[in-house]
Amino acid sequence: MPRFLDKLPWMRRKNGEVKEKKEKQRAQWGSQKEFILTCIGYAVGLGNVWRFPYLCYVNGGGAFLIPYFIMMMIVGIPLLYMEYCFGQYFGVGSLTIWKICPLFKGIGAGYCILNALVCIYYNVIIALALYYLFASFQLNLPWTNCNNEWNTENCGEPIPGGLHRNITGCENGNCTNMTTSTVGSVFAYAGSNLTYGLNATLNTTMNLTHEHRVSPSDEYWRLKLLEVTDEHSISNIGNVRWHLALCLLLAWIFVCIFVSRGIKTSGKVVYFTATFPYVMLTVLVIRGVTLDGASKGLLYFILPSWDRLADPKVWFAAGTQLFYSTNIAWGGMITMASYNTFSHNCIRDAFVINFVAFFTSLYAGLAVFSVIGYMATQYGQEVEDVIKSGPGLAFIVYPRALGLMPAAPLWSALFFFMLFLLGIGSQMVSFETVMTGLCDEFPILRRRRFITMACVATILFLSGLPCVTQGGMYVLNLMDWYSAGLCLLVIAVVECVAIQYFYGNKKFCANIKEMLGVFPNYWWRICWMIISPVVILGVLIFSFVEYKPLTYAGIPYPGWSEVVGWIMAMSSILPIFVIGIYMLVTARGDTLREKFINVIQPDKLLADGRKDKFSVSTSKDDSGNGSTESLSDGQAEVELGESPIGAVYKPHHHKERERTDTELTLLRYTDDTELETSAM
Repeated sequence: MPRFLDKLPWMRRKNGEVKEKKEKQRAQWGSQKEFILTCIGYAVGLGNVWRFPYLCYVNGGGAFLIPYFIMMMIVGIPLLYMEYCFGQYFGVGSLTIWKICPLFKGIGAGYCILNALVCIYYNVIIALALYYLFASFQLNLPWTNCNNEWNTENCGEPIPGGLHRNITGCENGNCTNMTTSTVGSVFAYAGSNLTYGLNATLNTTMNLTHEHRVSPSDEYWRLKLLEVTDEHSISNIGNVRWHLALCLLLAWIFVCIFVSRGIKTSGKVVYFTATFPYVMLTVLVIRGVTLDGASKGLLYFILPSWDRLADPKVWFAAGTQLFYSTNIAWGGMITMASYNTFSHNCIRDAFVINFVAFFTSLYAGLAVFSVIGYMATQYGQEVEDVIKSGPGLAFIVYPRALGLMPAAPLWSALFFFMLFLLGIGSQMVSFETVMTGLCDEFPILRRRRFITMACVATILFLSGLPCVTQGGMYVLNLMDWYSAGLCLLVIAVVECVAIQYFYGNKKFCANIKEMLGVFPNYWWRICWMIISPVVILGVLIFSFVEYKPLTYAGIPYPGWSEVVGWIMAMSSILPIFVIGIYMLVTARGDTLREKFINVIQPDKLLADGRKDKFSVSTSKDDSGNGSTESLSDGQAEVELGESPIGAVYKPHHHKERERTDTELTLLRYTDDTELETSAM
């Protein structure tokens, strides 16, 4: 019977053949664009807006770009390329993939724990962005004035520089116990009117020391949003702020909707979430650079201080920031690459993601520092007195600057919508990494993905409630500092060692050649085996040397909270060693040496790479002597006769050719059901 008729289901039934129901195949990206945009959305997050520009400013301005670029070339691009190839070849999630070397299966568990911890507090930041977004839809932004019920008598803006020079008793911006003034306008400070003019005399003695002033945006953050007081701390977090809890619930609903069907939905959502932030960044940059005093802020951002290149702290800052800008060692990039087609050009993607993240950080720096320069000019202050990092920049300083612009509600809504999109893009991949790891490790969960997803999201939502209490920022700061800090560096080093030394550099490079048709050159191999892990290890050692106890708003954390922080940090590191020891002890063998040899051998189900490379659908030909192995994705076809030697191998990106017994790879049947690849 002709082969094309054999593929028809009714012809198979006619010949009495029984067709077993195929197991549901793993999803793949709808297009290469979906993969690229998802990785961009994952790599480009909130840290590119509120962390990188500040690090650039405090570490030598434009000079900071040199160590960052070098780190990107010797660590960022090589490791991202390695993770892409690793995930793409085996086609499974970041938890199951470590069956290629069971001794290091704990790395996969570390990925899942790390991403779960980050999902808890990262979604709280998205919830804050949603709250400010909703609050922006009013004519008068509530954080721009001191006429609200939550404001105190200390509410006020810094005294403009022009006023300092004309008020008797003012020196360097500190105006204490004034009695007269001769300048011309009316200002409101601390709820009192300071009236002055060319012929006006101030009769009221006032204390206008601007160090004691609290900006309206700061009071809105502390007194309206959080209702935090001096009695709140990590030891007394107070009550849940239910308006923030509802925003957190809404954020989790968005995340669940976007990843409800895995990459089938998230791959479509990223067309908007990964691109629209650039539109808004462009709008903010254009508006920012046209403001009075913008150049003052931009010079602080880009003006290089070359002497800082000799400071090891600058190189340390560049190395740590790289892990946040490219998200290597998180497991997310491995997970996303596992949904690629087998021969996808992932080396190009490694370059694209690194450079896009790099230039996005610079672009965001233009938007941030141009507006900060404008605000510093308006208040007669220096940029260093205004700029902050982290939530302080996003929710206190920048809203305060936007409130000075015409059409302030519009700019505020655009900014916080941009923060929401930047955050949700990273959150989707982090959550998907957890879900993929669970579903690949426990296939029964894949058939009940939505229920599993809802249960996991509920647990993470409830775990995030302490972060939306009155003292929730103490909890969030603790989680941010420990759960995704030193553990990333440890995982990155162990990841390099496991793949390059235990699985084997030559074997890994042969896998890449099988996918891409090109054997990696010596530069990649040296980076993977020596340069990258040594540099990361150096950064890790420097992190311990420079370690300082955590503080928030200048307040040190108590000892017990430091212990809790280290437990969070170790929760993603300890599984590497605990599971490794367990796998070694329970491995087959009578001696420790035999156990060790067996525990570093790849699981046979993953030894030959992903299933869709050689998915078997066996059918007898007309002569009954051979069989045809056709691929479900059309990537290759293998025709086998009585002997596997000389089999015809037809990859889609190569011309048809004969495999001989001198080649590295042969195809053979094992137990009449599996198609196995082995080295001669």
